[in-house]
Amino acid sequence: MLLGIEHHLRFEYSAFVRESHIEIRVEPRVLPGQALHDFDLAIGPHAQPSRHEDWLGNSMHWFSITDYHDRVEVACRSLVETSPPEIDPQTLEAAIDGLPDRRDTWDFLQFGGPVVRSERLSLLSEELELPACETVGEVIGRLAGSLKGRIAYRPLVTHAHSTSDDALEAEAGVCQDFAHIALGLLRLRGVPCRYVNGYLHVENASRPSESHAWIEVWTPQHGWIGFDPTHACSVGERHVVIAYGRSYVDVPPNRGIFRGAAEESLTVEVRTSPMQRRERHQAGAPLIMDVPVFAEPPDRVAAHEQRGDEAAAQQQQQQ
Repeated sequence: MLLGIEHHLRFEYSAFVRESHIEIRVEPRVLPGQALHDFDLAIGPHAQPSRHEDWLGNSMHWFSITDYHDRVEVACRSLVETSPPEIDPQTLEAAIDGLPDRRDTWDFLQFGGPVVRSERLSLLSEELELPACETVGEVIGRLAGSLKGRIAYRPLVTHAHSTSDDALEAEAGVCQDFAHIALGLLRLRGVPCRYVNGYLHVENASRPSESHAWIEVWTPQHGWIGFDPTHACSVGERHVVIAYGRSYVDVPPNRGIFRGAAEESLTVEVRTSPMQRRERHQAGAPLIMDVPVFAEPPDRVAAHEQRGDEAAAQQQQQQ
């Protein structure tokens, strides 16, 4: 499947701030079964981002804005080609007791951060009868068949810094929470697993969505295989991988700091759509983010009035 993806982040501040330093993960990975054909990134106010890769090879862009501003906008467009899943994770026959100890999977067996080893997690594992599972596929099958019956998908119950125990206590959460709970249950059984941040294409979506999260499990026969605990399904051509890590803490879509006495709010919109090869993004209009900056902090009301006057003048010229 060829997917066009538009991802827009808007950071707004209640007062003008002096500096912003922001790190974003929005560039899809290049993987077997996933090819990145195009990637465009625009930042407003204008900034020159630096690109580098973290310890797991995830692409990151970092930028700074050092003049006064009251908002930051980031827009990216990607053109990604994905493939159907090669294997259903519920069919993995790797014996749990036979999983080898490997240095490169050790990190993905550890608890920490939002993935909490707790009495609640152990009780859920017992309820799902996971200790009786002998293969990785059996564990995934139990999660696919029963986890959604214990945890309801419900926004605004948890937040970005919630732990797996918070979601278990609330018996509700979003994709991030489903992923953290699944990671905890698999790690209790000694199955290497990692968190994946990415996009999910939904047909006929009525409104913009946000990033999605799922997991991958490791076996010596097949390597890393994806599973979406929120939807209890294999990871396939509708999923686009951005980054993976031990948990959300390793791979948030955005992270940063600013200097100034202000409150920050963030608005995120993600749109995905099937594309034709001839509809490459580079053939469209370039991404331009026109966001002003100031050498000195202007009066906020006057600045917004000026911005409105400029927009009205531009509209008259277009007419």
